[in-house]
Amino acid sequence: MKLWDRIQRGMEAGFDSAISAVHTLTEKAGEGIELTRLRREKTRLETQLTRSLAELGNAVYDKISTEKLDDTATQLGIQNKIIEIAQMDAQMIGINKKIGKEIET
Repeated sequence: MKLWDRIQRGMEAGFDSAISAVHTLTEKAGEGIELTRLRREKTRLETQLTRSLAELGNAVYDKISTEKLDDTATQLGIQNKIIEIAQMDAQMIGINKKIGKEIET
């Protein structure tokens, strides 16, 4: 499973929880209908923006890492971040393997 697929699963769960919490809080607070609608719309747009930025970042990461575009990463000033993400991805893969082994036993 690709890094993005694993991240996306977690993000979706977090976004759903955040949106649900905003809906609940605004309804309990007794805010006006228009204010509640605006807050919900703002939360929806923030969620869409975060998803879009994450998808963009993933596309850039995939392109740079699969095509070994080290010069591009250096020019963009993201070489250290690419290395950091690759290390975290390797750690997650290792943890997932350990979890799989623990479940099997």
